[in-house]
Formats: sequence, C-alpha cells, structure tokens
Amino acid sequence: MAFIATAALTLLLIELFLRRRPWAIALAAGIAAIATAVWIFSEVQSTSQTNAVSAVTVTVKADGAACLDPALPVAAILTNNSSSSVNRLAFDLIGREPGRTKIIYRGTLRHERTLAPGETITRCYALLYHGFSHPRPQIIDATKYDWTAHVSFVGFGNAPPE
Repeated sequence: MAFIATAALTLLLIELFLRRRPWAIALAAGIAAIATAVWIFSEVQSTSQTNAVSAVTVTVKADGAACLDPALPVAAILTNNSSSSVNRLAFDLIGREPGRTKIIYRGTLRHERTLAPGETITRCYALLYHGFSHPRPQIIDATKYDWTAHVSFVGFGNAPPE
C-alpha cells in the first residue's frame, strides 16, 4: 500500500514539474517537511524507549542463600530504574563454564508481575534440562557456571487485569 502511494505521489510530482512548476515545488517542500517531522518524531520515540529499556536490568547468580529451594537454584535480581512501571519482562539466561566463552546453557525466562519504578526484587528460577548444550550434564549444579542475563523484552504500563 505504501509503495502504491509513493508511486502515485511520484507520478503526480513529475506531472506537476512538467506543467506547473511552482505547484510542484510547493508540494515537494510540503512532503519534505512532513517526512522530516515524522522522522524527528520517530527518532525521539526510539531514543526514549531505548533509554527506558536500558534502565531495566537483570543480574543473575547461583545463590543458595537467596534461593533455598534446590529446584530453583538461580537467583535473578530484577531492577526497574525507569520512571514507568514494568508489567512484563523477558530475559535470556546464559551459563558458561568459568574462564570459557562457550555457552553451556541458554534459556529465556519471564517475569509477568508489576515492577514499580525504582523497585528491586529477587526471584528464583529453575534450570531447564533441555537448555543445556550437548552433552547435557546428568547432575545439574548451578554453582559450577558463570551466569549472565540479557534483557530481551520489556513491557511498560499497568499490569493487565487478572
């Protein structure tokens, strides 16, 4: 649809340039002004959203003191330093052997409760057996890996009604 509109506008400009040059110049200037305004608006929105998303952080570690349940060995510290409430959050949990770069574990985890501006919570997560690369370990000891997290999705606003 956008392609058709662009083609029609281009043909109109060519026709106006051939027959009524002042009208064509005015139309081209108007289109340029509108395109510039749209570009500036989208750039400001993109920058604002990038700043808000980067203000939400996740730090992970295998912590037996914070996570007492052995089925939930990884503690994720979720921090919202943005000025808006976070209602959904997804992050990639990555595990490596200490001193190595090869990824041994990868999984995507979610948090779907409201995280108020300035709030920090600790939540414990389970490790999925199929998240490990081959050969998968028979006994999973989360303390034997270096854990990192990368925020992949942040949903801002109020939580949906339950």
